[in-house]
Amino acid sequence: MNADASGPVGWIREIVLDCPSPWDLARFWAGLLGGTPVEWYPGWVTLEPPPHGQRLSFQGTGPAPPPAPGPPDGGSRGPIVHFDVLVGDLPGAHQRVIAAGGRYLSEHVSPRRGPGGEEIPWRVYTDPAGHPFCLVVR
Repeated sequence: MNADASGPVGWIREIVLDCPSPWDLARFWAGLLGGTPVEWYPGWVTLEPPPHGQRLSFQGTGPAPPPAPGPPDGGSRGPIVHFDVLVGDLPGAHQRVIAAGGRYLSEHVSPRRGPGGEEIPWRVYTDPAGHPFCLVVR
């Protein structure tokens, strides 16, 4: 850790998702991203990353956590964190996500066009425990 106040306080070592079934969710993500699920202790499973991957852990919490609190005006904000997963074949990746138990929510077009001016689509999903993520082409 850097004690200098102008430098970083630390770094993200891993991302932790609360979920009712850590092993099931670890296997879901291992099927999409690679890596090996390892139980560090009861109720905590870590997906050891493949090369170029981020460590991802799953903590058993019982039922799915409640949505994030809404803004002060009483509206609902919903989840405030998600994953963007870079893919080369969006339709093929979509099929794998659905087959693994993910839920498709919607498709969008990036406001930033591709190098030839083409539209770049991306899709929104949730994993089996309800955590949101996107499949992106770039």
